[in-house]
Amino acid sequence: MWNSSLLINDPIIVQQLLPLTYTRELKDLLIGISTIETKWEAMADRIPSDCHILGSCIPTEELVDALTNQAEDTCLMWQNQWIAYRASTQQHPSELEASQLVKQPLFVAYPEDCIVANNHALRTEIQPNKPDLAVLAECGTSFIAAENCYVDPSATIHGSIIDASQGPVYIGPNVNIQIGTLIQGPAALLAGSTTNLGAKIRPNTTIGEKCKVGGEISASILYPNSNKSHDGFLGNSILGSFCNWGAMTTTSNVRNDLQNVNVYDYTKKDMRPTAVKSFGVLMGDFVTTGISTKFNTGTVVSCHCNISGTDFLPKFIPAFTWGEFPKVLTYRFEEAKRSAEAWINAKNEEIPENLESNMQAIWKAEAKDRN
Repeated sequence: MWNSSLLINDPIIVQQLLPLTYTRELKDLLIGISTIETKWEAMADRIPSDCHILGSCIPTEELVDALTNQAEDTCLMWQNQWIAYRASTQQHPSELEASQLVKQPLFVAYPEDCIVANNHALRTEIQPNKPDLAVLAECGTSFIAAENCYVDPSATIHGSIIDASQGPVYIGPNVNIQIGTLIQGPAALLAGSTTNLGAKIRPNTTIGEKCKVGGEISASILYPNSNKSHDGFLGNSILGSFCNWGAMTTTSNVRNDLQNVNVYDYTKKDMRPTAVKSFGVLMGDFVTTGISTKFNTGTVVSCHCNISGTDFLPKFIPAFTWGEFPKVLTYRFEEAKRSAEAWINAKNEEIPENLESNMQAIWKAEAKDRN
C-alpha cells in the first residue's frame, strides 16, 4: 500500500516554485497526465517502505532501480540536491551518508523544469488504445497516426484534426472537443475538459481536468478548473487552478533578442536568469484577467488577482492585486474570497475548509510586495 508521507517537500524548492506551491505540495504538481504522487503510487510495490523521496521527483525506471538497491541510512544525491534517502524515520538528508547518482534524475526545482518534465511525461506515460476511427470519422474527425492516441470512449470529438505523428495524444473521460479543434501531440486533455471552436493545442501541452480552452496553446500546463476560452496565445506557461483569461489575453514566450528568459524568483525577491529561451507566464490560483491583457516574457502572477491592462503588465504581480494597470489597488480580502468561492461553485467543486486560512497566509506572505 502506498504511503503518501514518503514524498517529502524540500523547503527551498517549495519557495522556488511559488506561487504554485502556496496551494499544493510538491507531490501535487501536475506533470503529463497525472500528479507526481499518482506516478509514484503506481510503483508502490517496488519502493522500499523506508524510502523517503523528494516530492518534485518524477519516477523513472533508472531511479526506481536505484531506490531498490539503495542501502539503508543513506541518501541519494544529484550534485547538491538530495533525491531520496532510506531511514526508519524522517530525517534531514544531510545527516545520512551520501552517494551520488550516476544519471541525472528527472525532478522539478524551478518553474521552467515543469515544462521539460511535462514533455518527457507525455511521451512516456500515454498508453494508446484503439479508438473507433469509423465512429469518429462519422463526426468529421480525422486522425494522423491514430496508433499513438488514447481516446476514452466517453469523449466526444466533432470535426477536428488530431495529429499524433510527432508525439502521443491523450483524450480523457468526458472530454468535449468542439469543431475545428487542431491538436498536435504530445498533448493531453484530462477528464471533463473542453475545447472551444477552432482551438489550437500545440505540442507539449497538458489541459487539466474541467478546463475550458480556446485560441492557441503551446507547451503549457493548465491546472484543473481553469479557463482560457478565447483567442489569444498561451505559450511555455503554467496556470494554476480556477484562473480565467479574458478574451485576447496573450503572453509573449520568447524575448525579441532571443536571449535566455529571466523569471521572478521568490527566494531572491528579484529576477533570476534561466537556462531556457522560452517561458511565458507562471500564474498562481484564482487569477482573472480582463480582455486584451498582455503579459511579457517571464511574468509571474501570484494568487487571487483580478487584473487587466492595455500595455504589458509588470513582470511580477503580487497576490491580491486588483484593477487595470498602472492604476491598481489591493484586492479587498472579502471580495477576493467571494470571487474564489464563485469560481469554485461555477466548476461544481466543493469549497475547501481551509480556503480562508490559506488566503490569509498568502495575504500575509506578500503584504510587503504590495506596498
